[in-house]
Amino acid sequence: MIINAHTHVYPDKIAQAVDKKALLQFNKLYGSFKVSGLLDDMALYGIDTSVIFSIAEKPQVVKPANDFVISLQDNKKIIACGTVHPDFEDYEQEIERLRQHGIRGIKWSSEFQDFYPDDEKMLRMYELMGSDMIAYFHAGEDIGDPLDEAHTTPQRIARVLDMFPRLKVVAAHLGGLHMLDEVRKYLVGRDLYFDTTWYPNITELNQEETARLIKEHGSHKILFGTDYPAGKSDEQIEWISQLALSIEDKELIFYQNSRRLFGI
Repeated sequence: MIINAHTHVYPDKIAQAVDKKALLQFNKLYGSFKVSGLLDDMALYGIDTSVIFSIAEKPQVVKPANDFVISLQDNKKIIACGTVHPDFEDYEQEIERLRQHGIRGIKWSSEFQDFYPDDEKMLRMYELMGSDMIAYFHAGEDIGDPLDEAHTTPQRIARVLDMFPRLKVVAAHLGGLHMLDEVRKYLVGRDLYFDTTWYPNITELNQEETARLIKEHGSHKILFGTDYPAGKSDEQIEWISQLALSIEDKELIFYQNSRRLFGI
């Protein structure tokens, strides 16, 4: 069994425009941002369930984006995360709406939403999320045309953990894209999950060092993810399968941790 904990989709009517924009940023895509593209990818590579994100880059698209992910809830192959822009004023009602519709988490990306995870405005949202909703962050450097300063650094995520020890947190990109020294300093061993997405490709990492990082943090806190359609699923499945980890560790990473965290 495989659960892909990090994928991106958009409504068909705007997915084509997102495809074009993403191609300029990532130079290459391995599918479409349409739901049908994700489902085709899953069928091709034996992925049973995917966690999907549809990130609102502007406050005014928060509700339509969440309407879209809520509409996918009946598809048993998909687990939806919601979106709340940091500047969205009606965040209290929107977080509660997501909770009432069974949405288990909220995905934030400082690449597209221009915030720091320990901003005062973010803290009010974490308080409302309590211990039953998942805060899923892009972590580390920004992909494509980076900002002058990485916003969601391992150190800032650590501050969030200090303030909200009951909050369920996932830091994508092994805790911090291109910032693994900081990940080891501030996050390894703490009570949060990392996912295995990496840019431009996880195959560029050293397998021995990656396995060591996973063991230090705990294989029970690592989620398999591909960043579809920016990442190629089969290459990443094969690369993780080749890590010097036990069969039990790999089962945790490929599906058991996500199944437990998302209630699959």
